[in-house]
Amino acid sequence: MKMCQAIAKQGHDVHLITCGVENGDINDFDYYGVRPSFKISKFIISEANFFRSIFFTFFICKKIFELKPELIYSRHRFSLILTKYFSISQIFEDHAPPFKCYQKYIINSAIKNNITKIVLISNALKKSYEIAVPSINRIKVIVAHDGADPISDKKSNMTTPPLFYNNKVNCGYIGHLYKGRGIDIIIDIADKLPRVIFHIVGGNNKDVDNWSLKTNQENVIFHGYKSNSEIPYIISQFDILLAPYQKKVFLANNTNTSQFMSPLKIFEYMSSGKPIIASNLPVLSEILINNVNAIMVEPDNVGEWIKAIKKINSNKNMALKFAENAKLEFFKKYKWETRAVNILK
Repeated sequence: MKMCQAIAKQGHDVHLITCGVENGDINDFDYYGVRPSFKISKFIISEANFFRSIFFTFFICKKIFELKPELIYSRHRFSLILTKYFSISQIFEDHAPPFKCYQKYIINSAIKNNITKIVLISNALKKSYEIAVPSINRIKVIVAHDGADPISDKKSNMTTPPLFYNNKVNCGYIGHLYKGRGIDIIIDIADKLPRVIFHIVGGNNKDVDNWSLKTNQENVIFHGYKSNSEIPYIISQFDILLAPYQKKVFLANNTNTSQFMSPLKIFEYMSSGKPIIASNLPVLSEILINNVNAIMVEPDNVGEWIKAIKKINSNKNMALKFAENAKLEFFKKYKWETRAVNILK
């Protein structure tokens, strides 16, 4: 949704072909905090299984045949089986290396036909991809980390009352609550810093309930899922932003993404002008620089996290400088519009 908006801002006619469930009365554009600057065709199917990809692929091809676009920008691997037969240039973006043989075959075959560029979200992913699919060296490969919208663009639109404590230090984490996201680390930190409030925003009801049962600390607050459009306002209320990704970071399908991820929340954090403490992982070091635009610590070292929080809280000038550096870097490299321009040029 964000990339479609960014591409549309460049003056292109954009039509998103997507797969999802009925949202009832919820408008897709409002849900993601995106302007209705492009069209959407949604294939409605609730079951997440192998056959969904097959049915969705035929839906994609039907829409492409009807729309007759000049360019296909795809993130759906399986559809490459058929979209390679359209005589239309195609940009393919991937967020993980193809692990299975059939995935490698599909991508290799598409490269021989109409893929003109491959977009990958980190330098680490590019290295993994080059091993899995050596044929990508035949075409242009673009490393484009994910991005965010400037926080200030939407903060003024929110009418939600304040969530946090004005007389306390409010540390915040925003994101999923899957394994490897560091929720257990936050709980351990909170136990050692009872005067600091730790806010955990995100997660489905089941995950929130599971983690809530593991702590009775009053300074750990689970806010549950918040819509994308609410996140800028929520971030604006934090004093310190935490990204405690561990050495193994899992998605809902149990895929470990720690070696090649590009977390959206890092860029939202950078755009906010708030100080960031993040795990010192190689893939995050592609974006953040320790003691320049963030403090980076060993992922599972609770003592280092505590020292970093105290350091930021006791040195406001340093914290402000790090936050300003992160924001400058964000505006220079990581806005969705900048990403779209760099990919399409």
